[in-house]
Amino acid sequence: MELIYNKSRLTYISNINKVQDYIEKNLEEDLTIDELARIASFSRFHFQRIYKQMTGESLYSYIKRLRLERAAFILDTNKNRSIQDISLSLGYANQASFAKAFKNTYGVSASSYRNSNKSYRDTIHRNSNINYNNTNNSTNGKVYDNIISYNRPIKLSVQIIDPIEAIYTRHTGSYAGDSELFEQLFNKLYSYVVSHNYLEKDSQWFAVYHDFGELTSEDKLRMSVCMSINKNIRTCDEFGSMILEGGKYAVGKFFIKPDEYQLAWNYMLSKWLPESSYVPDDRLSFEYYPPENNENSQERLVDIFIPIAPL
Repeated sequence: MELIYNKSRLTYISNINKVQDYIEKNLEEDLTIDELARIASFSRFHFQRIYKQMTGESLYSYIKRLRLERAAFILDTNKNRSIQDISLSLGYANQASFAKAFKNTYGVSASSYRNSNKSYRDTIHRNSNINYNNTNNSTNGKVYDNIISYNRPIKLSVQIIDPIEAIYTRHTGSYAGDSELFEQLFNKLYSYVVSHNYLEKDSQWFAVYHDFGELTSEDKLRMSVCMSINKNIRTCDEFGSMILEGGKYAVGKFFIKPDEYQLAWNYMLSKWLPESSYVPDDRLSFEYYPPENNENSQERLVDIFIPIAPL
């Protein structure tokens, strides 16, 4: 019975992952229960209840949260994009409905949020309705500090890449600084691809981040560890397939110790990006791990890819 239960649960996880992938790529669309239930292979009658039981969050709350977190991210990073355009691109019928949802969640108007400084925005997120588990002295479980530390890259470049098809396993919850968790996830994926003969000599390994860091509460963060694939494969249970979208990316190459990943991301998002002429777009950011020459070193080579809009 335990084996059957676990197998059933893994199937549910796989189906929920598919739905979340679809929502993430189609936030501008009218996302109907019928359509999402079909993608999840659940009946319309049971789908919403199953989703909430599996994720701890209602489907409606999840869609609303993703739309508003993405809106806040765009307001912060792309000052030239109009609020009306942002609202329409995220599936709101009009700017008024977006304005109401944004203010109800963050307590300020979208224009006030855009024009505020980072310290004030951090305070907004600590007190927002989205971040359910914040305490008075932390931001999403992280100690609040106005001073941002960086880990500088050994190389910066802007690259145009082709789409990358990948197989993944996903984690929901806190992951920052948890090198043991990453090792477990990569070992799980490695064992799976080896057992199914999916591993190739040129296979590439990635970690993909689906949310917006400090905008998302720790318990709802989603991260996927991935391996590139060059052929059609069958996925099942907690292993799914996704496309890392092609296009233009800002790429920072770092030598990073296990506790320095956040410092590298700080450099890309809080220093390089604001000082560059680029703005990020809606694709996912990710880490790429080039083949290691010295596996005994405490540091490893990591490329951080930030999607940027064409100038």
